[in-house]
Amino acid sequence: MTHKEKRLLMDKSLKEITIPFLREQDFKGSFPHFRRYQDDRNNLLTFQFSLYAPQFVVEIANCPSSGIVTNWREVKPAKCTAHDMFRRSRLGGGQGDHWFDFSKTSIFANVYKKQAKEIIKLWDVAEQWWQDDPFEQRFAEASKE
Repeated sequence: MTHKEKRLLMDKSLKEITIPFLREQDFKGSFPHFRRYQDDRNNLLTFQFSLYAPQFVVEIANCPSSGIVTNWREVKPAKCTAHDMFRRSRLGGGQGDHWFDFSKTSIFANVYKKQAKEIIKLWDVAEQWWQDDPFEQRFAEASKE
């Protein structure tokens, strides 16, 4: 199976399993960028796929509810993504780098559904990170340093 075919199957599983879950958690947006509006911040979640392997990361960040201003542009709250934020975390990685790998297929399990469900299993970690706001990004005037 080609990398492209695997990616299409992964996208399908994310859209069938993970995206409905994100909607239940009040996230808005479209694949791959999602945001949830809070009173004092916006929670951001972005899927980023590798160009070289059948893998992806789920990046999370907070941004001020007013959006951000960088050295080169202003980003409105409805357009802000995790990639716009200088400080962000990767779901499942703790302090390290975690990639959701869908390269190994099995006749016993659907690796695409397994990876999509893994995000949901890690959800409490994401919620805690957004709540703790370790970089105090909800108060940031400009998030690029």
